[in-house]
Amino acid sequence: MVWLSALIRWLLLAGAVALTAWVMPDVSLEGGVFAALWVAVLIALADVALQLIVQFLPTPRGFLLLAALTLGVNGLLVWGVSAFTSYLSVDGFLPAVGAAILISIFSMVLVAAAVRLLPETETETETETGRPAVADSLVRARDKKA
Repeated sequence: MVWLSALIRWLLLAGAVALTAWVMPDVSLEGGVFAALWVAVLIALADVALQLIVQFLPTPRGFLLLAALTLGVNGLLVWGVSAFTSYLSVDGFLPAVGAAILISIFSMVLVAAAVRLLPETETETETETGRPAVADSLVRARDKKA
């Protein structure tokens, strides 16, 4: 079920990217559904790589500094993805920051709607046993074999 949750979140991120390109005049997405899915993969991979790098850096003490750095880094991420693929084009750094903000907002709204509309599954990181959901599924698979 964790894979289903990841697939749904990927599709919702692709929808958020498409909505952002539709709303913002300085952001364009060429190539239809495939392009939105590809850009969503690139954004997700860049975000994961960035999180691995950022965890070794010191965190700023002030909230406003942290917010400004987060906006700047997310803008650079979207701008970098647009430089990496021809499907997404962003006309500058400020539109990239705006696109990052809208992608985040649309993604949160779409995920919240999906959580309310879809039936409950074990997509949480921990289940009632306190173990990660993946660990519980492995234990159940082991018990079925025994």
